Amino acid sequence: MTTRSTADLLATIAEDVSEMASVAHSLDALTSELDLTHADQNKIRDLQRVDALFQHLDDVSVLLRKMSAMIGSGPDLDTGALSNAIRLDYLKSRLTENTTVAMAPAVSGDVNLF
Repeated sequence: MTTRSTADLLATIAEDVSEMASVAHSLDALTSELDLTHADQNKIRDLQRVDALFQHLDDVSVLLRKMSAMIGSGPDLDTGALSNAIRLDYLKSRLTENTTVAMAPAVSGDVNLF
């Protein structure tokens, strides 16, 4: 059984959430450059959720970092059991190997936003 401290795991998850917040920030910036003149107004309103998404992710990342600092090392957690609860291989590697693993680059191709 491989274990890591709760504080270490929280800090790792905080890093990943922060990375996802950066992606959401980029999406938000991109939407302001789109010509939405003829787009369905309901879909345009849905785009505003991207703004809420990155704000929530930013806050969750800060909260996780704060919890990591407050908990001390905390109890050791079984990383195998935790990784069995998630689907993403990238995140499994981050939790079990305690190393920085680069996220897979985005595959280029046709973009279909709506």
